[in-house]
Amino acid sequence: MSIGSRIKQIVGIEGDTKEALVPMLAYNAEALSSSGSSQLTALYYQQYLDRVEGLGTARAGVVLLFKSLWDAVIDPFLGLMADRTRSKWGRHRIYILLGAIPFGLAFFMIWNSFGLSSGAGEGRVMRYYIFANILYTGVSSFITVPHTAMLPEIAPGYFQRTQFKSVEYIMNFLGMSGTFLLAGAFLGVVKTQDFTPALRPTFLKMGLILGVVFIFPTLACALLTKEKSSKNMLFPPVDLKYLLNEYRLVFRNRAWVQYFLMSLLYLLSVSFFASSRQYFLYETADAASQMNLLNLFVGIAEPLAFPLNYALTKKFGKAKMAWFTTPFLLLSLGLVFVTGRQGPGGGIPWMTVSLFAQEMLHPFGISGIAFSAQNIQPDTTDVDELITGRRREGVIATFSAFVKQSAQGLVQFFIGVLLEWFGVEARAGDKRNVLFQARAATLLGPKWGGPDAGTRFVHGFLPLAFAALSLLALRKYKMTKHDHELIRRVIAQRHAEGHAEVTEAERAKLEEIAGQKWEHMWVGSCQRP
Repeated sequence: MSIGSRIKQIVGIEGDTKEALVPMLAYNAEALSSSGSSQLTALYYQQYLDRVEGLGTARAGVVLLFKSLWDAVIDPFLGLMADRTRSKWGRHRIYILLGAIPFGLAFFMIWNSFGLSSGAGEGRVMRYYIFANILYTGVSSFITVPHTAMLPEIAPGYFQRTQFKSVEYIMNFLGMSGTFLLAGAFLGVVKTQDFTPALRPTFLKMGLILGVVFIFPTLACALLTKEKSSKNMLFPPVDLKYLLNEYRLVFRNRAWVQYFLMSLLYLLSVSFFASSRQYFLYETADAASQMNLLNLFVGIAEPLAFPLNYALTKKFGKAKMAWFTTPFLLLSLGLVFVTGRQGPGGGIPWMTVSLFAQEMLHPFGISGIAFSAQNIQPDTTDVDELITGRRREGVIATFSAFVKQSAQGLVQFFIGVLLEWFGVEARAGDKRNVLFQARAATLLGPKWGGPDAGTRFVHGFLPLAFAALSLLALRKYKMTKHDHELIRRVIAQRHAEGHAEVTEAERAKLEEIAGQKWEHMWVGSCQRP
């Protein structure tokens, strides 16, 4: 066997390599934009609203809370809309195409108040950024909901979906790394105290250029991805009862509920860690001068986990593989509690070693849960078809986008409130913030009520708690590759012949995965959808 054939066998590519890779690259081009924009907002946006625009942590949290609430309102409608779209482009691609340019414009708007910050007052500035972020998250969901929903259709195979998600993993890394480098060209090493209104023109230019850059990968995804035409599809009429029933049916799917819970807890862990990172590094670790080197090491650590996660998924399945990287995650979050400011002394200080170890181990450790969640989600759409007899990827994907967007917004809101309460943002002469700091110290004592305790609480304790709960939820997910092949077989037979034949053991397994009695599911009934 040649080296090329052996590599294809290890990776799992069947047939022509080019024919297999091109669709994966086309579909995942969108990840360059979505991951890059998400990385930048996670790194800088709360501090931008807080200090550059002068809103403070609490008002900044309110902006991001409204953003998440709006996402919760529109996502269900976007998912249903995608499922019911008739177009020669297919049900999903048309939205990615239409949303590309508005996405770039909306991204620019969240980094520029168009002169309001010069004297309009905090209230008006906050209201503008609420509007800008509602627009931004609306356009983002307009793209990401159909994009997520499209994967089960263009990649129907169990392990084929893992390959698509693996390429997405790589694209996410490239998008985040590229965006960080471009942002670094504008901002350089910016310390917390350097986030001042003087940086407004810098953020404006950065938002404009990156907004234009993000348009092109999104357009490439829409133009190069191949999807079946949906012009001749038939859909039942829509009324309120139909809408409510569509989402009620989602929660009848036990596999999806298990995925939803695990994914929600994982995203809460990641969001708390990522959104509080700047505060911890600047306020507690005093590591502003090491940021570029630190981000370089983190950028190296993240892709190192990919080959391991891919191999573990092939060998142990999409759920069990996450447990192999868990010790690294627990260690990284444990180091948050002992990492602090550098003390005097020569050589390499212990705190520097601890900080770099913590920052590098976290992406490596959390990657197992992330890879598992990304791979499980498309398979839950097949369980949904087992129950309903219809392909409803948009409705299913709605909750993926909802969890991702709303969890981050809610977390950023709570981080702002908690850090202000712990006194992280207490400034000289600001009696309101000093009062908040006094409350934490009075209630918890000087050791546990100070700023460093606050950053460790949101950067270490909460991510650790949610990660542990996510792993416990993941243990309940039972679907394997063999189970997925069974699901696809009985669905195909039910569509073709009007009934599906299964053994008693197969029937019990399908009932366990779906959480429904055989006769209550479409696949076990005698009626066509």
